[in-house]
Amino acid sequence: MLYHLLLQTVNTQQSAGVSPGQPHLLLYELYDGEDVEKAVNELSQAASGESLYVIADELASFRLEFFCSKLLTQVPRLHLWAASCFHEDAPDGWQVEYLTRPLRSPPAVVREVEQNEWITVTRNVLPYSERGVSDHTDGPPVTRLYHRGQGHSGENPVNCVACGREVASFLHSLRVGVTESGTATSATVTSSSGDTTPPCLQWRDVLVLYWNYVRDNSGVVKGLQEAGIPVRVMKDDDIEDVATAHSDVVWVAHGHRVRGLERKVVVCLTLHNNDGFDRFYLMSRCTSQLVIVSPDYD
Repeated sequence: MLYHLLLQTVNTQQSAGVSPGQPHLLLYELYDGEDVEKAVNELSQAASGESLYVIADELASFRLEFFCSKLLTQVPRLHLWAASCFHEDAPDGWQVEYLTRPLRSPPAVVREVEQNEWITVTRNVLPYSERGVSDHTDGPPVTRLYHRGQGHSGENPVNCVACGREVASFLHSLRVGVTESGTATSATVTSSSGDTTPPCLQWRDVLVLYWNYVRDNSGVVKGLQEAGIPVRVMKDDDIEDVATAHSDVVWVAHGHRVRGLERKVVVCLTLHNNDGFDRFYLMSRCTSQLVIVSPDYD
């Protein structure tokens, strides 16, 4: 996502006659020692004895220290900023700032996220502070759907066709993909043209998230498809498409894969006793309407 934002900025500047250089996307698996060595060597070569500026987002502290110490040996003029949601991850001696203002989600979603046991019980994540600006609205109320009753099957919502249909019904009630004229948009439409009015909510504004990988034939996916929702399950090759919201479809994804993204509507398929992951990584992606689909063990 950062690469694409930089690319847009560079293209804008080049159109104005400025040549700021060109961003390059380098992919490393920094949990692997060989890839750390590769990253250090390639970045130090790119620095060519000059200053190097690095932004590290959500890298585990032990890898961050190892990566940084290796890089410092080859690039003395190193400037590094690192972010972690776990406040105890900072290496010893580093300057630390705590950024806890809830600027992504409306209050209704914030209240749901801050019930996370990592905030309230283990306290390895700092609680939210005051937003610092007035809230124009509390946001849409959180919608709760339950995996129970006639027609529901499977142990969890992700395996249930009926849950998929109920999610689809709610999305239709939001008029997702419908223009002001009442015309439904196609999943292949990427922009409006002529006199067509763009919808207030598009399919690309919706993410369906689960704590694990979801198969193409999972019950919830079948239920969405049967209800006419343009839905795709995110694979490795889809990362760029999902990050840029290029295709006008509802993406179903593993929560770990979309940590840096935001969507207006987030559907969270929860599991019993999975409070930490679900609230922290899934629900916090939401900037407007949160939908929680819960199993029923009563």
